Amino acid sequence: MGTNKFNGINRISYEQARTEIMTGDILFCSGNYLVSELIKKASDSIFSHVALLLHWNDHVIVLESVEDDGVRAVPLSHYLYNYENSKKTYDGGLYIARHEIIESPNFNKDKLKRMFGKAVDLLNRNYDKDEIAKIVARIGLGIGRHQDDDEYICSEFVDECFKELEIELLHDQQGFIFPEHIAADSNIKPLFGIYP
Repeated sequence: MGTNKFNGINRISYEQARTEIMTGDILFCSGNYLVSELIKKASDSIFSHVALLLHWNDHVIVLESVEDDGVRAVPLSHYLYNYENSKKTYDGGLYIARHEIIESPNFNKDKLKRMFGKAVDLLNRNYDKDEIAKIVARIGLGIGRHQDDDEYICSEFVDECFKELEIELLHDQQGFIFPEHIAADSNIKPLFGIYP
């Protein structure tokens, strides 16, 4: 499992994390919800969700694709203090990682603008519920292949945005991509976990 590299990383407070997170960082979630547990089991991973992070006006914004809303933008604080307007913390672990290229001195920061321009272009696109069924069929029955469309599961959304950085993230042999594939990429470095 690529997620083994996240074992034992430091956990820091949300307030400290806000100063450490860079635009372009990645949020990995390990949810304790029923759907999250199914995703983790099906992908043999500790992670059930992945998203992008963006600094904007002293806020850290999560850009993600979720089952109920499709592609959306929410404050990271939403995960820590009011997840899904419940006035509760997200039930599970939250981890921050970074692709090595973001810290590279030769990295053209203008590419990040293109990346988040792409993310904004995809806002309100539907969550790819059919893709989840295909993934379950592939894992359970050994059949099916990924086909590109205009709907996104969380990892497809992140992958689509990283293409703007001219970065190809890992996929499986049938073309599917899960949070585990992104976490397992050798260029993705765990930074820390977050608590409220």
